[in-house]
This record gives sequence, structure tokens and C-alpha cells, in this order.
Amino acid sequence: MRLLITDLTEMHGGNYCVAGWDLQNHCMVRPLPNGANWTSPLLQQHQVTPGVTLDVQPTGRGNNGSYPHQTEDTSINQHNIQLVSLGPTNWFGPNAPGTSASLDAAFGGALSHNKLWNGAHQGVHVAPGTRTNSLGSIVVPRANLQLFENFGKLKAQLNDGVRIYDLAVSSLALKIAWRQSGLRGAVASLPATRNYHVRVGLARAWGAPPKCYAMLNGVHG
Repeated sequence: MRLLITDLTEMHGGNYCVAGWDLQNHCMVRPLPNGANWTSPLLQQHQVTPGVTLDVQPTGRGNNGSYPHQTEDTSINQHNIQLVSLGPTNWFGPNAPGTSASLDAAFGGALSHNKLWNGAHQGVHVAPGTRTNSLGSIVVPRANLQLFENFGKLKAQLNDGVRIYDLAVSSLALKIAWRQSGLRGAVASLPATRNYHVRVGLARAWGAPPKCYAMLNGVHG
């Protein structure tokens, strides 16, 4: 299976989540090395970052996850990961990863929210067990994405042309830039392009009641 890596996000406890576009089957895949999350040494070993292409070998082993993540979760053989290309890639061309017309459409119309504040949908989520995908993307004009800080955390306001959403940022690249140089550094790290290819993913269910919250997984240009 050949994957164009699209998402690299930071999780808790030194774990990372990687996702990619299956170039043959034209769908999103979340490769899980031996069924687990990625570690920093494994990322470094294979130079994993958005834009690289990897060959991975599914183990064929089922996972104990639930929807919506089960849609993309794929256990792979950790010892058979191969770097094919470092990129760069065209995020907008005919062979680019697929995008949706709106954020809600990206998740099969299953998005809900906790509240509306100053015109922005907050606490955007999908109910656990929903049979939809857990990874999506849209293309928006540069001006439709703004980064900001809220209670010491990096956030993004995304206008998909239909609704405005406030999202937590999970993108490893944006979080590193923010830690090193603050909000100004995070903004400066965004692509200098007219349009953005915006990646959004759902976190694993948490909270009471549990919900799969939408997060900004990456911004490509």
C-alpha cells in the first residue's frame, strides 16, 4: 500500500498519529505500526512528515477500535515501512488527496457542536459509533483560516464558506512553531499560498458524555 502522508498530529505521552492518502484506492488510511501509535524515533527513522510517500504493508489484523475511526484505522507491519519519496507534492492538482465541499460534508453530515459563540461553532464533534470517516479535508481561501490563542492553547477559526468553526490545533508542525515562537511563529509557518488545503480529524472519544472532537490536523499550500 502506497500512502501520501497528509496528517501528522501530536497525541499525549510522546505518541503521534499519522494518516495518508491511499494513492491506489483513493481513500484515507490511518496506518498503525503493529496496531499502535507512532513514536518519535519511528517518525525520525522513516522521515515521516506531510508530503512524503511511504510504502506500508497491512497486517490484515483487525483492530478493537470503533467508528468513526475504524473507517481508516489500518494495522501495518512496523518492520516493512519504506520511504518512497520526500516530495514535495501538489495539494491541489488532479492527483491530490480528495477534498469535500464543506466541513460537514467531509464527515458525512454528522457534525454537531456544543454551542455557538460570536458566530462560531464550538465543541465541534461527531458522536462515537457514527459510521462515517474520522479524517477529512477542504480547500479554503487563505483569509478563511485564522490562528489564535485561548486559555494558553493554540486554536484555529475556520470558515468553510458555509459555517465558521473554532477548532483545537493538533498539527505537530503548527504546535512546534507555536511553542518556539508563539502565535506569531505559528502564523508565519502557514503556507504562503492563496488557498489552503486544510486537514481536519476527529479525536478519539473522550469527555462525559464522550464525543469525538474535530481538530485541525494540518494546513498545506
